[in-house]
Amino acid sequence: MARLHFISHCLPREIDDFDRILDHFHRASYFLQEGDEIALDCTLNLSDDLTNWDESSIPKKYFEDKWNMMEEKADWTFKNHFDIVYDGSVMGCGDKRRNSIRKYANETTHFTYFDCDIFFSQYTLSYIFRTLEQVNNEFHIVTPQILRLWDASWDVISNDRFIPYGDKSFIWKTYDHYKLDKECFDYLDEVGVKPIPTFKFGGGLLTTFSANLLTLTDLPDSLGPYGLDDTFVMQCCGMAKQHGIDIQQYVIENIIVMENKRYRNKNPYINLLKDYTIIDGGQYIKKKFRKVAEDGWDNAISEFTVRMLDVK
Repeated sequence: MARLHFISHCLPREIDDFDRILDHFHRASYFLQEGDEIALDCTLNLSDDLTNWDESSIPKKYFEDKWNMMEEKADWTFKNHFDIVYDGSVMGCGDKRRNSIRKYANETTHFTYFDCDIFFSQYTLSYIFRTLEQVNNEFHIVTPQILRLWDASWDVISNDRFIPYGDKSFIWKTYDHYKLDKECFDYLDEVGVKPIPTFKFGGGLLTTFSANLLTLTDLPDSLGPYGLDDTFVMQCCGMAKQHGIDIQQYVIENIIVMENKRYRNKNPYINLLKDYTIIDGGQYIKKKFRKVAEDGWDNAISEFTVRMLDVK
């Protein structure tokens, strides 16, 4: 029996997307089987460090009330952990993931990351569980497929129908995500599970990790709140495999997940909130946090290298 512990970090401007995802999770839950357990572990970030509330047109209370309402709607799960942060203890998805892995690794079999801008088919949750039933590796990662992305390195987890588009087509920006249920439905007879020879994933795209894997790698504090945690886990997986650790990534063929790029800017909160995370197209905060991660990278890799010596 598997339990998926879903982790997400939500900014105020993302709250409607988060609500949409919760509704879609509920819809998708009717394809699950008895014994498939889901826990939702989600943080709403109302920190003054990320939003200037004095210069915003909507008060914090609106988001607090909506968050509490959404928690009440999520009454179909095995367990929920909804919280709101007001300080700097969680500044990005890296912080959220780190805290949850350390707190709940002994209470679940798997962790699944999801960002608030993703779209996925109503069949996806079920196929993640059914895939896990076929996986025997002690440490493992399961990912749905994606559309053709930025460069050829992503082809290993991209759907074959979209690879010929090439990265210059920007299909991942123009594809209508409302078509995704039909896209997956048309190829349900061709859904399969494929091991891949490397490690490649975008964390927030419903990437699912065995809990023991993320306990092994950890997300060191030195990586900061955002930026390089996916890259770190991928590199650690490669190092672990070289050390003889039984670790493997699998792709669920013809079950596709994607980001909302086509309508991303159709967001009323952008003009109603003084949101520091969208300054300079979001690059101001991202560059700041990425610098923290880059400065802490060598230390993080050194910590994992020491852990590998202890494992062996």
